[in-house]
Amino acid sequence: MMLGFVCSSVVFGAAARLARSSPVRTRHVEVFGQFGGAPCSGDAAQTQPCVPQKKCPLQTGCGDRFRCTSGQCISHSLVCNGDQDCDDGLDERGCEQGDNQFSCDLDKTPPNSDFTGRGYDVLTGKLRAGVINTLSFGGQCRKVFSGDHKVYYRLPQSILRYNFEVKVDNEESDESYDSSWSYMQHMQSNALVGHDRRTFHKELTEFQTRRLIILKNKVELAQFQNSAPQYLTLSEGFWKALSSLPFTYDYSAYRRLLQTYGTHYLSEGSLGGEYQGLLQLDRQALTSTSTTDTEYQRCWRKVKRRLFRKKVTIKCEKTMQSLSSSDGHNVNKMPIKVNIFGGDPSFIGALTVLDLENPEANGEIYDNWASSVKDFPEVVDQKLRPLHELVKEVQCAGLKKLHLRRATDQYLAEEHPCHCRPCRNNGQPLLSGSECRCVCRPGTSGGACEVGAVIGEQPGSTCGIPPLASDVIATPANTTSQIGDRVSLSCPAGSVLEGEVSEVMCSPSLQWSPSPADARCRAAPSPPSGLKCKPWENVGKAECVCKMPFQCSASLQLCARLGSSQTRLLGVCQLGALQCVGRSFTLTNDSDCKWPEATFTSCEDCEPGTVCQEPERKCVCQNASECRSDSAPLCVNSSAGSVATTTMTECEVGARRCAGEQVNVIAIEACPQ
Repeated sequence: MMLGFVCSSVVFGAAARLARSSPVRTRHVEVFGQFGGAPCSGDAAQTQPCVPQKKCPLQTGCGDRFRCTSGQCISHSLVCNGDQDCDDGLDERGCEQGDNQFSCDLDKTPPNSDFTGRGYDVLTGKLRAGVINTLSFGGQCRKVFSGDHKVYYRLPQSILRYNFEVKVDNEESDESYDSSWSYMQHMQSNALVGHDRRTFHKELTEFQTRRLIILKNKVELAQFQNSAPQYLTLSEGFWKALSSLPFTYDYSAYRRLLQTYGTHYLSEGSLGGEYQGLLQLDRQALTSTSTTDTEYQRCWRKVKRRLFRKKVTIKCEKTMQSLSSSDGHNVNKMPIKVNIFGGDPSFIGALTVLDLENPEANGEIYDNWASSVKDFPEVVDQKLRPLHELVKEVQCAGLKKLHLRRATDQYLAEEHPCHCRPCRNNGQPLLSGSECRCVCRPGTSGGACEVGAVIGEQPGSTCGIPPLASDVIATPANTTSQIGDRVSLSCPAGSVLEGEVSEVMCSPSLQWSPSPADARCRAAPSPPSGLKCKPWENVGKAECVCKMPFQCSASLQLCARLGSSQTRLLGVCQLGALQCVGRSFTLTNDSDCKWPEATFTSCEDCEPGTVCQEPERKCVCQNASECRSDSAPLCVNSSAGSVATTTMTECEVGARRCAGEQVNVIAIEACPQ
C-alpha cells in the first residue's frame, strides 16, 4: 500500500537588502502532493516594505541620444519623423511645421502583430506581457501586402520577416502510440518536457494501458521572424521592470519579472490555430472486434477522415468499432479530450463530442472553428529564445542578465518532476499542476507503478552516460550514475558552452534531466582589440562580463571564508567570479581547510601547475619554469609570517605547491607596485 505524500514547502526566507522599496520573499515546493496526498496551497510570495540600501555605481543618462519621459533613450534621428518612438510621444512634441520629416506614409501594422512581441512562460504555455515594442519602426518604411485583406501594412522594426501565407495542415500529421509510455518517450525529446502544456498531460496517467491516437490539425495565417536581440527595441513596461531590478541577486524580485513577462520571447513562429484530439483504444476492445495489429496499422490514419468527413463501410470498420466501444459511451456520441489553441472558444464544446453517425456535421463544426481562426489567432509553431537575452540599455545590464539567467533556471526548477517521489519500476514522474503522477512502463500499473513488472527487462537503478555532442565534456565521467547524481557540462579551452543546460541530474525515471541534447560547444568569441579579460570574466561585445562560478573551469584551489561562513575550498576563478558580482571573501591559511584526497576523473580536472598523464590516469607536477606567462597573476608570500610579497602566475604557484613548497596566496591579483 502506497502512502499519500502531502505537498511540503519551505517557510518564507528572509528578504534581502535591496535597491528597491518593496522586496518580495518567496518559498518553494520541496515535495509536490502525490499518491492521493494533499496538493500545495497558499501563496508562494510575500511583499514587505524596506528602505533601499544599495545603488549601482554607474551613472544614468542618454549621452548624445534623445531621452523619453520614461528614461528610455532613442536616436535623435527618430525625433520629429512622424512616428511615436517614445511611448508617450515626447519625441514628436514641439516640432515646428517644417521640422517633421515623415519617414513613411503608412502606420498600420499587420493584424495581431503585437503577439510577436509578447513574452512566453514555458511553465504555463501562455503568452505574457509585451517585452518588445512592436509599434517602433526605427525610421524605416518596410511594407508587406496581404492578398486576403487587399491592403499594405507597415512592418515594425522588430520584425525581420513577415509573410501572409495561409497554410492548412490536415493530413499526415496525426500520431499513434502503443501506450502512454511511448507517448511520454516521444515527448521526452523536448528539453522542456514537463513544461509543455500543449500535450495531454493528465491523460497520460489515466489511459496508460491503451493505444493512443492524436488527431492534429493546424491553420496558419501568417509566418514571422523577429530580429536578433541586439536590434530589438524593448517595450517601455519591460524596460522599466528591468531598470527596477536589484543589482544584487534576489530571486523573489527576478521571479516576479518572470511571472509578468515570461521566461522566453518569440524568435519566430506563426499566427493561426491548432486542434488536437486524443482518442483511446482499449486493448480489450481491439481484441473483441478481432482487430489485428496489421489492420490497426493500416487504418489508424483513416480515423480522422471517418470522424470528420464521411462514413466508410470498408476495411477499417473494425478499428472504428473498437474506438466506439472503448469507453462504454453512447453508441452514437463519442466524447474526446481536446487541446484547442486559437479560434472562437464557443466551438470548443462542440468539438469535444463527436457524432459517429454524422461525420459531415463534425466536419462542419471543425470548418467553422477553422474559419474563426482569422478573428481569434494565437501563436503556433513558436521558436523561443531565453528572456535574459533582452537585458540591455539599463544600469548594470551585464550583471542583471546573469542574475535573470540564474533566476530562470531556478524558476523552471520549481515545477520540475525532480520534486516528485520516485515511481516504482522506473516509471516516469509527471508534474500536473501541483500534483505528481506516475506514467508507468508497459506491464506495470498503479499510482506508483508498483503493480506488475516491466515487460522484457529487469528493473534498473542507474543512468547511463549522458547523450552528449562529441566535444562536450561531462564531469565526472562515470559510465553509470545513481539517481540524484549530477554531472556538469563544459567545453575544451578556446570554446564555450552553448544552450541553457550546464548541469544535468539522473532523475528517478533513469533519464538525464533536463535533456542535454541541445548542449553544444562553439568557438569562444574573439575579444575586441585591446580587450583582455580575467579568467573569471567572459568576453562581451564591448567589455568583459562576469562569469557565474559554475562556468569556471579547473583552477588553483584556495582556502577562503565567504562573509561570516566557515572556510571552504574554492578555485581562483570561482573566487574571482564571486568578487566580480559583489561578493566579498577572505583568503585564509591552507591549514584552515580540509583538503580532499586527490582523485583522477579526467584531464580537465588537472589544476594549473600540473600536467596530465592519461595513461597513468593522474595529474603530475609541472616544472615552474615551463609555465606560460599569460597565466593569471597572484600576490603571494613564501611563509605565513613573512611580509615580503611577490607576484607569481597561478601556474607557478600551483607548480611550487605541487612540489611541496609552502606558498601563501594573499590576493587573486598582482601585488601592488
